[in-house]
Amino acid sequence: MFPIVSAQNQSALGSAESVIKILIEDAIQAIHDGNTTKTIQNLRVVNQMISESNQNYSHLQASKLLIGDAIQAVNNNDTSRAVLYLNLTGQQLSGRVLGNQTFGITQPASQGLLTYNDPVLDISIQYPSDWPLRQYAYNPAVNNTLVGFYSPSKSASELGNISGVSGNFVPYLDIFVFPSKNVSLNEIVEGRINKINNSSNFAINESKPISLKGNQSAHIIIYNSLTQGEHFKKMQVYTLFRNNVYLITFTAQDALFSNYLQTVWKMINSFEVTNSNVT
Repeated sequence: MFPIVSAQNQSALGSAESVIKILIEDAIQAIHDGNTTKTIQNLRVVNQMISESNQNYSHLQASKLLIGDAIQAVNNNDTSRAVLYLNLTGQQLSGRVLGNQTFGITQPASQGLLTYNDPVLDISIQYPSDWPLRQYAYNPAVNNTLVGFYSPSKSASELGNISGVSGNFVPYLDIFVFPSKNVSLNEIVEGRINKINNSSNFAINESKPISLKGNQSAHIIIYNSLTQGEHFKKMQVYTLFRNNVYLITFTAQDALFSNYLQTVWKMINSFEVTNSNVT
């Protein structure tokens, strides 16, 4: 008999499911592209996420073994066997673990994290202490970027000139707010998806409802973009509170996106609209 999953754990459940699915799919694609470095990076993140789960079921451990076997197969240049292991891992996690168990990303510990609070809109979010932030003045008459958090990014040369990585771009997460004008969250998301699908420079990887802290309804879209010849990946989370839509966006080079996923999900899972100042 499986344990009951609380509303809070369901939020983490949806987040973990999306992250692991993306990581495994990206790892398989990286194998096909001949990028073994990215493949192994993704699989190590998946292994760490499984290790951080507070559950110790046998199929979780089996998934870890499959990931380990996939890494070994990549190191042995046996890509067909690595893909087989990854497909088995995806089935294992999606069908048995993520569909039925309390499995989530560990909430961030206080050490090394700071809390940002917006004094006007009463929103809060935790962020790493080594991510500089920039706050913007709020003007309810126009669309607004409230705050941006900037990763301590390395240059392309320090990263070994990974394909698709520019030394001039810093991966970042920002929070944007705009009035809903009595339009539902579903309609707002559908409008955004239509715009993405109508552009040849964008391609959606994932789109699904999720829950944020306090069981706040939200929707996540993850998509690739091509800008000035460089490949990027964006994660956008939309949530509606009273008359405002809050948009959390993380942007990184495609080759580096998975490196930041755990940190970014911890930030998103901590996001909260706390009080009644929002009109």
